[in-house]
Amino acid sequence: MTSSHSVDILDSGFVFKTANTAEFNEKLKTEVQQIQALHGIYPKLMVPVLHTGLVGGRHFYILEKKSGASLASLVFDATKSIEYKNQIIKHALDSIKTAVKIECSQPIESTYQLHQKIRYEWDSLKQLHSLFDKPVIIEGKIIIPSGRAVVERALAYAEEEIFLASSTSAHCNFHFGNVLYDETLNEISFIDPDGSVQGIDPYFGFSRFAFSFWHELAAEIRDSINIVPLEKSVLFLMKHDQHRQMLDQIPVIRSIHEISNWIGEENYRKFYALTTYCFLRSMRINGSKDTWMMPSSPRAGTPEETLYAGLMFYLESLSSTVQ
Repeated sequence: MTSSHSVDILDSGFVFKTANTAEFNEKLKTEVQQIQALHGIYPKLMVPVLHTGLVGGRHFYILEKKSGASLASLVFDATKSIEYKNQIIKHALDSIKTAVKIECSQPIESTYQLHQKIRYEWDSLKQLHSLFDKPVIIEGKIIIPSGRAVVERALAYAEEEIFLASSTSAHCNFHFGNVLYDETLNEISFIDPDGSVQGIDPYFGFSRFAFSFWHELAAEIRDSINIVPLEKSVLFLMKHDQHRQMLDQIPVIRSIHEISNWIGEENYRKFYALTTYCFLRSMRINGSKDTWMMPSSPRAGTPEETLYAGLMFYLESLSSTVQ
């Protein structure tokens, strides 16, 4: 998929975002409007736009200078302790909870048909349906339901629950790369909201955060998981001890049940459906269009296989059995 923009973090600390071609100018203009709207409702959390304009016929904007680093760089920093990573992840979730609460308090006059969106993503992944039907073992855990059963459950929850239709006043993109942490001030701030999912329930922002670990493995780090064919199932194994340790010792990225302190038990089904949609959508965007075939020998997992392992482990690992 062609990227719509480039992002440069200058030595001075300013973030400079530019449309790659003029055809993406409107996208960046809309993003500027969304940032301005979000800064209007939570100014202490949203990094504001400092300047916007055209360069070489391409739209750009510059964000206000902000100290700190992204959670992506901190969470995947091998020199940082697990205790430190747990601490900043919880701090980030506290701030996301504040932001989503404010977003949900904005005037919303309609509901969002998530069932249709999940169905679209599922139908777009027909080439992977045989993988969804295959029994899965992830890091020694036999995942009880099939991937197809997970999607069917998400579809059922999407029919039962009420999803708000957000306006531009919802960020919806709190993945690790868009959450900044200033260690000196102990402050969290946000950049880069997502207009491509405009209208989706604000709780989708939590889903983006929850799937960040697996998205980084699939789309940024790559070659992070091995897939091993077994007689009747597929085995997924982490390639790096650092990632295995993070999955074992950071509860919030390990299981959907660990995030209840921030989303509330009453929103579990809503969050399950939104998170399933988040993973499926990313599999479509980042994955291959080739029909999935069981490998004949162990190999590195593809981005879509890595995301699939994440979907199953995050949503269903607590209902699994240990091999």
